[in-house]
Amino acid sequence: MFQTGVYRNAGTPLSMDGNGKVGQDGTRRSSKLLSLPLRYALSPGVAVMLVLSIISGITIALMETARHTGELTMWTFAKPHYDIYVPAVDEWNNEDKSEVDMFLIGRQVMDRRMLGGFLGEVPTADLLEAERSSASLTFAGPLDAVGFVDLTESLEEEGLLVKINKPSLSPWTYEGRIFGIPHDVHPVMLAYRADIIEEAGIDMQAVETWDDLYRVLGPLQQRRSKGHPMDRYVMSLWDSESDMLETLLLQSGGGAFLPDGTLAIDRDINVQTVSHMVSWMIGPDRVATHVPEFSPTGDQLKLDGHALCYLMPDWMCNVWRHNVPSLEGKVKLIPMPAWKPGGTRTSVWGGSMLGIAKTSSKQDEAWEFAKHLYLSEELALDLYRSGDIITPIREHWDNPVFAEPDAYFGGQRKGLMYIELADDVPNRPATPYFKQAREAVQNAVSRTKQEAASLDLYTPEQIEPIARRNLELAHIQVKTIVDANAFLREDSEEVSP
Repeated sequence: MFQTGVYRNAGTPLSMDGNGKVGQDGTRRSSKLLSLPLRYALSPGVAVMLVLSIISGITIALMETARHTGELTMWTFAKPHYDIYVPAVDEWNNEDKSEVDMFLIGRQVMDRRMLGGFLGEVPTADLLEAERSSASLTFAGPLDAVGFVDLTESLEEEGLLVKINKPSLSPWTYEGRIFGIPHDVHPVMLAYRADIIEEAGIDMQAVETWDDLYRVLGPLQQRRSKGHPMDRYVMSLWDSESDMLETLLLQSGGGAFLPDGTLAIDRDINVQTVSHMVSWMIGPDRVATHVPEFSPTGDQLKLDGHALCYLMPDWMCNVWRHNVPSLEGKVKLIPMPAWKPGGTRTSVWGGSMLGIAKTSSKQDEAWEFAKHLYLSEELALDLYRSGDIITPIREHWDNPVFAEPDAYFGGQRKGLMYIELADDVPNRPATPYFKQAREAVQNAVSRTKQEAASLDLYTPEQIEPIARRNLELAHIQVKTIVDANAFLREDSEEVSP
């Protein structure tokens, strides 16, 4: 099928690992990236990282020579994923097939080892489960320089494209070719403090737009006083939270990139969306506050009711379940309010994929194992039961597990609610620059917020010229980085020192 490369439950992160072989014919993949000085291919900072990655990759090969078994190796970065995969790997290894050796390694370590293998043309793992920020690093050059195997034909020939939620493929699709099987969908809903809101007699099902939300819940806001020890705001959203900002931009139809990967930070829809978001965060009538996730301080603020509403991707349900268990039964979900009537009621936050390394000498076996793992209904159900994550495999959505009432969310059938939004999750282009763009947009939002507040400009219309100027600056900043990639310039082969 593909041109070609024991699970022993390592139990702890591996300090130095990697597996797989160069092609059986002894040849190595050609890499145009190495044919040019790195400073002409990417930005100086990235070039330094790539040099270190190549050194790391060579070290991997040397360290692994003595212990290479010729069996399949898989890397994953997430402990919850690792734990869920153990039974599936055991089942595979009990059959008469190439045994899989699965390792848990940190995300930053995986990035270095993955790039070291792909760009240094030394073996990595046969299969790599990579988060969006990691996988995107491999999409900086021409198609033949991508270190993952192109899965497009295999997915088409085996009828898998119609089984996978289409938007979930977009972060792993580069120049029309698919390089990974999606692990998830990660639709986003709005969580709200049902105990406080419903006690006030407010029906959240009547909320359709963001304007509706602030109009309906505005009366529940309060400022600290003798009778109110804590400020209360409608929404948890702040300029320092780049993931939240990106989630809302994508929902509005904006984002830093067009569907084809073209940089478009300064387009009108982004200016309008940023202007509205900033207006929520400033002024005497502000409706948003900062309740950080993954923080004891943020957890206490949630318990205190500092904000009434929160962006809630499916996986975040599990974070709340473990970090603020005393809110069980006090929180419910609705689709995200739309930016305008009839608009999209969801967005997306996060994502991972499983890809096969081109350096693997057992690519066909790796493909069979990838399907065994990622297409499994049992695994999909375990992923939801233990992590609240919705599978991208559509044929599993009818399983009764997803229709079970969830006590934490007031008995709502949460799984079905997320599944109903899966088709509307925004597409996200595969680009190595999304982290830089996300940071630049976040900085632009912060500057806009500071400038508007200092000038006492609080409405979206008043804020828009400031937002436009700052987003234009952010666009120029990231475009400079993009333009430093020789592969994105015409006649890149003619670039010389």
